[in-house]
Amino acid sequence: MMIKPHIRSSLSARLSLWIVTIATILFVAVLWIMLWFAHRALEEETTQKALATLDSASLTIDNELSNIETAVRNMRWVIEQHIDYPDAMMGLSRQMVETNPSIEGCNIAFRPNYYPGKGRYFMVYNQRLGRNIVGSDNYSNTKYDEQSWFANTMRTGTAEWSDPSEVSQYVNRAITSYNVPFYHPTDREHKSPVGVISVDIALDRLSLTIQSTRPFPNTYCSVMNRQGSFIIHPDTTMLNPGSLKNQLEMYPSEEGLRLAEAMKNGESGSMVMRLGDMEYYVFYCPSRNPDWSLNIFCPSDEIFESYHQLLRLVIIVTIVGLLALLLFSLFHIAVQLLPLYRLDKSAQKLAEGDFDQTIADTSRHDEIGHLQRAFRAMQQSLSVYLDKITQQRKSIEERGEELRTAYMHVKEEENAKAAFIHSATDQLSSPITEISIAVSRIGQEHSRMTHDEIVRLAHTVSVQTQIVVDLLDKMLKVANDQSS
Repeated sequence: MMIKPHIRSSLSARLSLWIVTIATILFVAVLWIMLWFAHRALEEETTQKALATLDSASLTIDNELSNIETAVRNMRWVIEQHIDYPDAMMGLSRQMVETNPSIEGCNIAFRPNYYPGKGRYFMVYNQRLGRNIVGSDNYSNTKYDEQSWFANTMRTGTAEWSDPSEVSQYVNRAITSYNVPFYHPTDREHKSPVGVISVDIALDRLSLTIQSTRPFPNTYCSVMNRQGSFIIHPDTTMLNPGSLKNQLEMYPSEEGLRLAEAMKNGESGSMVMRLGDMEYYVFYCPSRNPDWSLNIFCPSDEIFESYHQLLRLVIIVTIVGLLALLLFSLFHIAVQLLPLYRLDKSAQKLAEGDFDQTIADTSRHDEIGHLQRAFRAMQQSLSVYLDKITQQRKSIEERGEELRTAYMHVKEEENAKAAFIHSATDQLSSPITEISIAVSRIGQEHSRMTHDEIVRLAHTVSVQTQIVVDLLDKMLKVANDQSS
């Protein structure tokens, strides 16, 4: 509450606040524009990285699958050349696993009763268990001809990749299989397959290979087939049948349904969606394998981590810069306005009557310097004028003292004259009374009075009259002196 009165009474504080306010508006505008472009640039960069990752993943998958397909086609030719030697099939199956590290198992199965000496069912299988390869041909009780990987391939006569949900019988890992029919060498037109060679690929190993190309630490890539089953996923539990449905039920959203439908249809695009408490940028496109689609999930927190770091740094730098600007403005403006503060103090002292205050000279040539020199000249002129007034006042006081002294003398003289006139007036009372008595007695008793009494009374009147005349002469003289 004490800050507001200080701001109101301080010109430097108000100017500094205005400067900082305008600077803040400009900083916020510039930073908002910069951060907006940075956000767009990060989105574009993420899009490019994601698309590049999808291309890399697709290329990796295609190379891996192409190698597998090439190896299986080569092995099919070898099997067809040894079709009449059933005992050689175990070695060929083992050779397939040994020479291809990506293959977890190789299955060579013949149609029922193809080798009468081997029983109704004849199938050999070799699988990789750690560093060892374990094989078996004891599948006489396994009705593999009823399983889809064998039945579908025999029926269509074309090579195909099996759905992961259909090929988990022989190994305890999530796998997918590449199934290729083979024929008897005499069947030039390939009309009737005699068996199927099927190789298993571990999906978790392929997933690790794909995930190594991710652009961000928590980014993951997955591959889904047209039936909605994951072929590749970093979470191996998602490779189980029905995992996509379970995930959509766990995180129900329109974006998830739209993404699943788009990937099933082999579409390309991107979207922003939320899974649990995390938001992802999702990019998807079809694989070169027409039955598969790829997607990549990029967490928005990781995408914009550098952006958020930049934002925090910019906010800190902006706050520190504005505080530094405020402090600098307060200090610099206070220094620049210091002559005004001094002028203000000098004006207050002048208003209080202290006219001896000396205003310092300045070498500044700006408005404040002109004002200080003008105020200094005014103060000097006022000081000179006040000195003159002081001298005139002293002269007037001296003359007044002289007049007061003269007045006192006159007053004393007037008092003396008044006292004299009063005394003379009192002195006139007695002779006038005696004259009045004598004249009254003469007028009333002159017939009975003797000559001597009349003479005596006349003499009394004459003497008192002379006294009155003398007193009147003195009073007349005093009156003439006073008028002069």
